[in-house]
Amino acid sequence: MTGNLTAEVETRKIGEQTLSKLTVACNQGDQTLFLPVEVWNQGHIGDYLEKGSRVLVSGALKQESWKNSAGDRRSRIVLVGSSVEFLDARPKGSKAKQATPVH
Repeated sequence: MTGNLTAEVETRKIGEQTLSKLTVACNQGDQTLFLPVEVWNQGHIGDYLEKGSRVLVSGALKQESWKNSAGDRRSRIVLVGSSVEFLDARPKGSKAKQATPVH
């Protein structure tokens, strides 16, 4: 999946692991798809990415399902990223463009 981040990366520790959550906006013809992404144990990505950053995320899709407070069944598809390539990466706040790091 290639697209741009819609917000800052959210990273938190869960036990000994790190979970980073982001949403990628990807143009699909005449519509835009907003895909939630989870990336495990790559907490450094928040140091390089910010809202609007262009990324290529590789991984597997998973479907989550739950019941909301009204008892209605809900579901969504999430991309569990195994790698994130920074297509226009630079440390946050940096104005100079850098070479593209991978992961």
